[in-house]
Amino acid sequence: MSKKVIIGSRESRLAVIQSEMVRDYILSYNKDCEVELLTMKTTGDKILDRTLDKVGGKGLFVKELDKALLEKKSQLSVHSLKDMPMEVPEELPLLAFSKREDPRDVLVLPEGIKELDESKPIGCSSLRRTLQLKELYPNMKFKSVRGNVQTRLKKLDEGQYSALVLAAAGLKRLKLENRISRYFEPEEVLPAAGQGILAIQGRKDEDYSYLDGYNDEDSECAALAERAFVRYLDGGCSSPVAAHAKVEKDKIILTGLYYEEESGAWRKASLRGKREEAEELGIRLAKQLKYPGKVWLVGAGPGDIGLFTLRGMEVLKNAEVVVYDSLVGQGVLSKIPKGVRLINVGKRASHHTMPQEQINQVLAEEAKKGLRVVRLKGGDPFLFGRGGEELELLHKEGIPYEVVPGVTSSIAVPAYNGIPVTHRDFCSSLHIITGHKKKGDTYDIDFKALVNTKGTLVFLMGVSALEDICNSLLQAGMDEKMPAAILQKGTTAGQKRIVATVSTLAEEVKKQGIETPAIIVVGKVCALADEFAWYEKLPLFGCKVLVTRPKETISSMAHKLRLLGAEVLELPAIRTEPLEDQSLLKEALKELDSYQWIAFTSPIGVKVFFDEMKQNSVDVRKLGQVKIASIGKGTRKALEERGLFVDLMPAVFDGDSLGKALCEACEGTEKILIPRAKIGGKEILAQLAKKPGLIVNDVPTYDTFYEEQEIIDIKNLFENGEIQTAVFTSASTVRGFVNAVSGLDFEKVRAACIGKQTKAEADSYGMQTFMAKEATIDSVTDLVVDLNKK
Repeated sequence: MSKKVIIGSRESRLAVIQSEMVRDYILSYNKDCEVELLTMKTTGDKILDRTLDKVGGKGLFVKELDKALLEKKSQLSVHSLKDMPMEVPEELPLLAFSKREDPRDVLVLPEGIKELDESKPIGCSSLRRTLQLKELYPNMKFKSVRGNVQTRLKKLDEGQYSALVLAAAGLKRLKLENRISRYFEPEEVLPAAGQGILAIQGRKDEDYSYLDGYNDEDSECAALAERAFVRYLDGGCSSPVAAHAKVEKDKIILTGLYYEEESGAWRKASLRGKREEAEELGIRLAKQLKYPGKVWLVGAGPGDIGLFTLRGMEVLKNAEVVVYDSLVGQGVLSKIPKGVRLINVGKRASHHTMPQEQINQVLAEEAKKGLRVVRLKGGDPFLFGRGGEELELLHKEGIPYEVVPGVTSSIAVPAYNGIPVTHRDFCSSLHIITGHKKKGDTYDIDFKALVNTKGTLVFLMGVSALEDICNSLLQAGMDEKMPAAILQKGTTAGQKRIVATVSTLAEEVKKQGIETPAIIVVGKVCALADEFAWYEKLPLFGCKVLVTRPKETISSMAHKLRLLGAEVLELPAIRTEPLEDQSLLKEALKELDSYQWIAFTSPIGVKVFFDEMKQNSVDVRKLGQVKIASIGKGTRKALEERGLFVDLMPAVFDGDSLGKALCEACEGTEKILIPRAKIGGKEILAQLAKKPGLIVNDVPTYDTFYEEQEIIDIKNLFENGEIQTAVFTSASTVRGFVNAVSGLDFEKVRAACIGKQTKAEADSYGMQTFMAKEATIDSVTDLVVDLNKK
C-alpha cells in the first residue's frame, strides 16, 4: 500500500517549484510514496501595500502552512529558510535543510537596460539590503517593493523602478538567471540568514524516514549559526540584521550585521569556529556586535580601597575580564565580581609575569571577543603606568576604550605619612620621576635641573637604586642636610616610614630595612612628617583585618574598621539564594492572618518573605493582627525599612534566646511562622518545643552556599602573619571561611566573634576565639580594637 504525502506550499510559482524539488526527491527515493502539493495564499502574500515590519513580520508567510500541519491536512511544509520566523513551534520542528543554492543578492535591471537610471528608485524589500546598498549607491534612492518575483519584475519593466535587488537563489530556481545584471558578494551586501536554503517542516514524533538522505549537513550547520545570530538579536524579516556562514570541512566562518536602532549605526564582524559550535558561534558574534568589546584603563589607587574611585568601582562591577598587576591593592582585588576571568600580568620591578607587548595584545584580543575588559593598574594608568602604550594598539585596532584616572601614590602616600608634597613655606613645585633603571645603566636624568627647582622630588620605582639617586643629587649640588624619606606600602597596614637626609637615607634603609613597593621623597617638606603624621595615630593602624560576610550584603563592619585605620579585606564567605521551590511559604502566605507571630531570623529571610508576598499578590494588610519577632538589630532594621516595627527582640541575638523569648511571650495556643534558612533554625525550634500547645510552622525559604576566594591567597596571608584578626558575624560565615581556606592551620587565626554560636563554631576548628560583649557590629568593632592593643 502506497504512503500518501501532502506537501503544504505557498501558491507563488517560486514556492511551488521549491516544493516540487522536495516532491521529486521523495518520489525518486521512495517508490511506495504518493506525493501531492497543497497550495495556499498566506497572509503575507495577501498584504502587499505595506512593508512586512508594519504588518507582523515573517510569521505572516507561515501561519496558514502551520495551521494545515497542525490540522493534519498536510504532512510537510516547504519554506525558503530566510522567510521563516526565528522561533519555531516545538510541535512543528524543522526536519531537514536542502543543499544551499547561491546565497547572494543580485541587481536586476529592466529588460534591455544596461545602466541605472538615477531618476528612479531601486526597488528593495528590506532595510537590511537598503542599509548596505546605500554604501554602494550613495546617489540612489530606495523604495519598498512587494509581491512575488514575477510581480516585481513586471513593475520593474513597466518603468516604476530603475532596478530591483533580489535573491539569486529564487531567480535561478525560476530559470530567470538571465535577468541578473550583477551579483553582490557577501562582503558587499550580506544576505539574509538562511538565504538559498530550503527548510522542510513537519510534526513532532512522526515517521519521516522518506526524507532520509535529504538533509545537507553543511546547510544545517550554516542555518544553525545564522539563525542563532539573528534570534539573539531578535531580528525579523525586515529587521536590519543579516548573517552568512561559510562552512569549510570542520570549520565555520560566520559574518553578521547588526543595526543599532537608537543611533542608526550598523556594524559587521566575523568569527571563526568549529562546526559543532555553530549555534554558540552565532550567539557569540551577536553579543560581540550588540555589546561591542571595550577596554577600560582603570587606576586602582595606591592600596587603600577607600581611595579607589567611584567610577572605577562602577566599571569593575561590570567587567567580564580583568587584567591586573601586582601593585593593585588587595582590598580592590577583593571587589572583583565572581565569575570574571582574571589575567595576572605581574608588573613588579624585575618580576614581569607578562611582557608589556603581550599585555597590549591580550587587551586587544579579549576586547575583540566582544568582552568588557578592565585593565586594573596600581596608582594612575598614565603616570609611569604605560597606559599610553596600551592605548596605541587599541586605537590602531579601532577598539573602543576609556580611561578612569586613579589616585597616584606620589601624592597619596606622602599624605598618609604626614608629608604635604607642596607647602608655601618650603617649596613651590612638585616633580615626579621614575627611579627605575636597568642594572649597570646610568640615569638619563638631569639631576642638576631637579636640584635647581628647589621643589619636592618624588621618585617612583627607585628602591633598588636609592643609593644612586641620593649620590646623583649630592653630586648635582644638593645640600647634604636636605630632608629625605622612603615610604613603604603607603596607605596599607604595611605602611612604614624612614626619614633622614639625602646623605644618610641609604644607610638608614640598610639598618632598618624596607620592603617594596616604596617611594622616595626628597625635599624640605619631609621634615614635617613626624609633626603632621595622622594615619599611624588611628587605633587600628598597622592592623589588617579579614571581615567575612554574606556575598549579598554591604559590610558596615568593614566601613567602621576602616575609619579606625584598619586595612580590611572582605571575604564573601557565603552567598544566599532563595529556594526555587517556595511552595511551603506560598501555602503559609495564603493563611497569613491565621498566625499570631512571625519570627524572622535574618535580613535575607525578611527580603525573601516580602519578595514572595509581592510575587503572590499578598496584601501587606494581612499582617495587621500578627506580632513580629526579630533575632537582632540587623533583622529589625530590614523589617523597619518595610514599615514594620518588631514586638519582640531578645537581649542576646541568637536563635536560642529568640526561642526562649517567644516562649515567655506566648500562652501556649499561638500559631508561629518561622521563615528561615534551610540549614538553620535548630536552636529556636528546640526552645519552642518546650512550650506545650504552640503550633510552629517552620518554613525554609533560602539556602546558604560557601564561596571560594580565587584572587587573594588568604591562607598565605594568615601563615605569614599579615592578617591580625578575622571577624565572624555568624556560624555560617565561620564555615564559609573554613571552606575557602582549606589546609590552613586554624590555630593561627585570631577570631573576633559576634556571639556564642559563632564562637562555638570557631572553637570547633581550634581558632583563638574572642567574643564581643554584645551581639552588635559596634561591640565587635570595639573587640577588634581591644585585640589590637594586646
